[in-house]
Amino acid sequence: MAKSDGFHKITKIEKTKILPLRWIGNLCGEISASSLVRAVDLQEDDHLGYRFTFHCKVWHYLNKPYEWWGTYYEMELTDSEFTDT
Repeated sequence: MAKSDGFHKITKIEKTKILPLRWIGNLCGEISASSLVRAVDLQEDDHLGYRFTFHCKVWHYLNKPYEWWGTYYEMELTDSEFTDT
């Protein structure tokens, strides 16, 4: 029987080979992800004031270094993993 957990299909993509830039990119990615979650929580509660705008701008500006230099993980899924047979 084949592995059905999907973990054998994860690919690590490192955007740069320069280690300090990768650290900076990954740190910016963590900060931007938490700001995005906070902005979504504020939007769900209809608090669209200055805190919402602040978190949106933090995500907007700090997600760019993550896209340029950060580490991504890509997972390939097949249709057979979603069937219930």
